[in-house]
Amino acid sequence: MQKTHKITIVYAEDSKSISHIVKSRLIFEGYDVIHFADGRGVVEEVLKTKPTFVLLDNDMPVKNGLTIAEELKNMPETKDIPIIFLTTRHDQYSVVKCLELGIADYIIKDSLAISEIITRIQKLLK
Repeated sequence: MQKTHKITIVYAEDSKSISHIVKSRLIFEGYDVIHFADGRGVVEEVLKTKPTFVLLDNDMPVKNGLTIAEELKNMPETKDIPIIFLTTRHDQYSVVKCLELGIADYIIKDSLAISEIITRIQKLLK
């Protein structure tokens, strides 16, 4: 099935194994993926490309996902871009902070199922 326009996802994840799996599957599904191995440059890229989604890990070097999300949600140009958290953190502070920021979805990596990520992205596109 040919898509009428490309869906772009800015994806920040420092785990090489997880990012390889997720990135490969997203590309296979037809998404354009711009990947960052740490938090450096993510906000600038989102401002530049205005992606369809931002997929963030929380625990990354340089700048963590919550900091990136807060910056994006506080800028008029990026506040409406959906952010999906893909993280090992399931502590109350992280979950509550994400809810307060208006994060679109929060996926725990403990039982990472790539089909779950794809399904949640497709649901948000509807």
